[in-house]
Amino acid sequence: MRAGAEAVTLARLRHVYKVYRVADTGVVALAGVDLDLARGEFLAVVGPSGSGKSTLLNLLGGLDRPTAGVVEVDGRDLARLAPRELAAYRRERVGFVWQGTARNLVPYLTVRDNVALAAVARGVVVAARRGSVDELLDLVGLRDRARHRPAQLSGGEQQRAAVAVALANAPDLLLADEPTAELDSASAARVLDVLRAANRDLGTTVVMVTHDLTAAARADRTIRLRDGRLVAEPLPLGAVSPDGRIRLPDQALAAIGDGELEAEVRGNEVRIRPRDPGIPGGHARHRWTGGAGGR
Repeated sequence: MRAGAEAVTLARLRHVYKVYRVADTGVVALAGVDLDLARGEFLAVVGPSGSGKSTLLNLLGGLDRPTAGVVEVDGRDLARLAPRELAAYRRERVGFVWQGTARNLVPYLTVRDNVALAAVARGVVVAARRGSVDELLDLVGLRDRARHRPAQLSGGEQQRAAVAVALANAPDLLLADEPTAELDSASAARVLDVLRAANRDLGTTVVMVTHDLTAAARADRTIRLRDGRLVAEPLPLGAVSPDGRIRLPDQALAAIGDGELEAEVRGNEVRIRPRDPGIPGGHARHRWTGGAGGR
């Protein structure tokens, strides 16, 4: 979101639950999520596998309906829309970038034709909304690869092409599910540059699910899901909340991972490490030590 701009809410989730039926068992994917998404924001959603991240995207994208609670976009409760209205919402308001290119690109079409097809299928005259197909390809840095088919592109180029396809309907909301998961660091950085450009230059609201804390750091805001619940918003680095919560540096979180933690106090130091369930009281391979000033 642009610095200094007044926040205008695009989407609201209130007490959202999603329960999937597996055989005779109910599996809770989301358990009472409350979230406001500002128009023009770049939001990263992080958390371990099975925490509900993709379910959150599916609900925002109108691909699924909540079991309970409200998912509103521009004041419209998506669960109350008729199937035809929901299809129009997905076609006209949302762009999707999925993990893996098989869901993003038609393999026998060129990059330019993939983008043009997406615009035609959604009834959008691209030139009248946000520039020509070629201008979208310029945005993602693929004008010189416009005549290539997906199999002739690298993984990073395929994901950048997928972003161009997702932007072809000039969406208000771009949803990206692990867009850098299968890429090397250089390719991932270019994909993130493209997402940031779409957010900055086109004003598109971006919600990105990721396991990568480096990728999440490129967003305006990061939220964390665990067991279908929204974990408290992060504190400033090194600050301690009244209830004893603390924010660790990203490199410490990357080393620790999503496992259970344990702490050890030694003099004026607090040592935090992942707990090894197989070795009671055992020490972790990765250790990060901070001084007593709030880390």
